[in-house]
Amino acid sequence: MFQLGFLHRFSCSNLSRSKKIMKRNQRQRAKSVKTRVRQVRQDMRKDPSLSLARASRRRRIDPRTVLKHAPTGFRKDSSGRIRAYAVPRRQKTLYIPWFEPGEVKPIRTKSEAERLLLGRWMAALNSAGHGDFSKIDRFPKNKRIGGVLLPTKHAEIQQILVSLAEQESPFEGLYRTIVRRS
Repeated sequence: MFQLGFLHRFSCSNLSRSKKIMKRNQRQRAKSVKTRVRQVRQDMRKDPSLSLARASRRRRIDPRTVLKHAPTGFRKDSSGRIRAYAVPRRQKTLYIPWFEPGEVKPIRTKSEAERLLLGRWMAALNSAGHGDFSKIDRFPKNKRIGGVLLPTKHAEIQQILVSLAEQESPFEGLYRTIVRRS
């Protein structure tokens, strides 16, 4: 009876240890799959004559797994062959008020840091609209986001605020969408 209790405790501790090892192996395997999928795409982009099957075989990964993990990175061409395509980074277009009433300037941002900076500029513009120009004074000068130089001079900010006051409808915000008539 004593021996069974001892074995039971021993096997439970091994079980929890083996579960930890299994979870660690799963995480490593998942990381390995993502890495190999990325490598297959890179190989196919470097050598356009390389097929998906051959590139996958070189990286020791199933082609179906590659397509499952990166479906937007591959397309069939006119001959039916699967090709690797460059997927553009996530870009978000934000809109800021500009100098003329009702005019907005689209700004293509590439990163979260750029979006945060643009949000800080917008907050500084709003506080300037309430008479506090201290945020706009602290804002970094000559900052370009998406090729657009953000206005930071008092005269430019005042002109934007006047255009905001003159427009018929209130400014819809950074994340507004432009509706195009067809």
